[in-house]
Amino acid sequence: MAGLAVPWITARGLDGRYLFGGLDPQRQHEAITEHRCQVCGRRLDWRSILLLRLSDLTRHRTPEPALDPVCAAYTAAACPMVAGRMTRHRSTPMTLGHGVSSAVDQPARLGAPAEPWFAVWLDRYTTVTDTNSGLLIASYEGIRPRRIRPITWRLLPAW
Repeated sequence: MAGLAVPWITARGLDGRYLFGGLDPQRQHEAITEHRCQVCGRRLDWRSILLLRLSDLTRHRTPEPALDPVCAAYTAAACPMVAGRMTRHRSTPMTLGHGVSSAVDQPARLGAPAEPWFAVWLDRYTTVTDTNSGLLIASYEGIRPRRIRPITWRLLPAW
């Protein structure tokens, strides 16, 4: 049966189904700290790509783990949010199983307009503690990106 690849960091519900948009906290932590690709779970070599929303781009950091170039290209095409096929975030929270975490800023995202996405190509990234959530996140603060490429760019809504 054909379908989408399930990212390595995707959580499973109690019934065993994958919860797209839900993160397995242990795998997310491993991917960030051990420099693993969030899609395939393999260790990243010297090339890594962070996919950032516009709001994350200005901060040079994201809670999303990095990806290898092949998985980043797949994600940019297959993920409806990153690919720009969704204009808004879901309007109701996900029903999460035990041990599953949602995005820290999920309440702020509910029903909000989707932001443009960017691929930030890096030789390396660091981990920092997010001051809002206390979680380890990926950062390229003080690191010059090899390139920053827009994935989706649409006119921002007038708030």
